[in-house]
Amino acid sequence: MAGNEIKQSLRKLDFPFCAREGLCRIEMLCSRPGKQMDLQMDIMSEFVFGEIDRRKKRNMNTAIQELQLIEVLSDFFQSPGGCPAVRNAVFLSLYPADSPRYKILGNLVSLAIATQNKAVLNATGIWMQQLGSTSMQSVGLAKHILNDYFVLTPKSIDRLKQLPALAPHFTANLLTAIGEVYKDKNPPTELLKLVGDWIDENPSLLLTSLMDNPALPTGGIPMTPITPIAALFRWCILSPLRECTENLEEQQKYYSKIHQLLMDSVLRLKNSGSNKHAISAQHLAAITRALTTLLHSSTNLKTELQDLTMERLAQAVSSAMSANCIYGNKQELLALLQPLSYQHFLIEWTLQTYASKAA
Repeated sequence: MAGNEIKQSLRKLDFPFCAREGLCRIEMLCSRPGKQMDLQMDIMSEFVFGEIDRRKKRNMNTAIQELQLIEVLSDFFQSPGGCPAVRNAVFLSLYPADSPRYKILGNLVSLAIATQNKAVLNATGIWMQQLGSTSMQSVGLAKHILNDYFVLTPKSIDRLKQLPALAPHFTANLLTAIGEVYKDKNPPTELLKLVGDWIDENPSLLLTSLMDNPALPTGGIPMTPITPIAALFRWCILSPLRECTENLEEQQKYYSKIHQLLMDSVLRLKNSGSNKHAISAQHLAAITRALTTLLHSSTNLKTELQDLTMERLAQAVSSAMSANCIYGNKQELLALLQPLSYQHFLIEWTLQTYASKAA
């Protein structure tokens, strides 16, 4: 059927039926040679999202129609049959990098968590990896989910606890994005507890994005994953120097737990030849710069807190160097550590031990 004939047939259907049928048409086009991308985009815009309404009868801004669309999308991705790689290609096409459709995506993913819709969560995990799990889009999605589950419906946090077992690849990418959300401030205690439990009960979660190959269509190039390790190290390293307005003692207990779990995971990589890209030297360098700035700008810092934060930094770097799982410019990282080596013996030891190995 020609493109104009497909559009004419869809225009005979009312919403949400045209959206459901439109998704099926897009799936068929995705699975064929010469995918007719322009036609796919037209179908998405007019019949799925209602961004072009040639009949002037539909306004996608209404909450009821948005809910109907989210239900159609949920049902489509978890419907039986269909090739996972093709379905993932459809999902990626629905939400390109410059799309204004992120509110609908956020509501779709929040619903998928609540209803345990594994198909939507798996596709979302691949979407996050392909755009970058620290990208503006992925971080925006993480903020939406955190708002839904920690602010709007805090009694439903139990749904989040099940995520690593339900959709590990999605959870790993979400965890990286959450790390970025709280890059420069302390996360709430309840979130710290959740993250600690996730890692404690699922030790492989920190490396899932490295080990899982996303199902992409023929010719699709998987983007390099970013593990949550560096972002969570940043939380633990910088937390003692930040002002904390709630449950200080309890928060520090969770930071200590997360830091130890991170160290254990990194050290387990020591004899693994397949995970040399677990941590970016650039990310550790950014933590070192942030720590140096905080030390210089803060006044009346307790000596024990300064020692704790530098100790954690030295432990993170030395364990990663020992496991040979850092990639990128290690020399720059060690150069940034140099000024701190005069303030803590463990940083000095790290420099002496690994300077020759970073070349």
